[in-house]
Amino acid sequence: MLTIAASLRAAALLASIAAGAAPAMPIHATTIAIWAPSAISDALVAETVAEADAIWREAGIEFDWRVVGRRGYDVFATPLSQMPRVVIVADPGRAGSVNPADRNTALGWIAFADGRPDSQIVLSLGNAEAFMLDSRNVVGRVTEMTRIEHDRLLGRMMGRALAHELAHYFLETKGHTKTGLLQASHTAREFFGIDRSRFLLSPEQRDLAGARVRRTALVATR
Repeated sequence: MLTIAASLRAAALLASIAAGAAPAMPIHATTIAIWAPSAISDALVAETVAEADAIWREAGIEFDWRVVGRRGYDVFATPLSQMPRVVIVADPGRAGSVNPADRNTALGWIAFADGRPDSQIVLSLGNAEAFMLDSRNVVGRVTEMTRIEHDRLLGRMMGRALAHELAHYFLETKGHTKTGLLQASHTAREFFGIDRSRFLLSPEQRDLAGARVRRTALVATR
């Protein structure tokens, strides 16, 4: 299960999505826009956001998450200013293995051009679901889960993948580290377990990311 605080945040986010309203903006936050096809449940979107939010709050960095679209990712033809944005695609989105044993599944990605990250992050629900199906030795049989259990576990993994991609964006690096949030790959136990200590920023990364978050927030308000 998620921690009580994360569960409460997920419930609040779900309520705001259902009401068509955005969550209240925390102090010193930059806004992150979320788009997802209507086929992806509000509960799964909320769980994904809650997990990514919890990881970054651990680093002392808060975001204002705005669910601004529930259509396909063709909506991204017109970028929303310089606001970081996340699109959740229902299909795999990228070719390649989805076997967790080879540790090369693309759960999310962000493009770089001339050494700078694009403001759009993509999460693949198709790859995430395939990873989860192949991780039955850790999570059990997916077909026997309730919808709440399914969305909680899947959202936990997708949220951790999203937190990882946000690190690439705010640290402006394509590189990976041997441990922590920017580790290149994680096991199924790490992705689905309650303990999120394998997904933390180092003190140096927190300082760098915090500076970029502040810059991004200033640019978005101009």
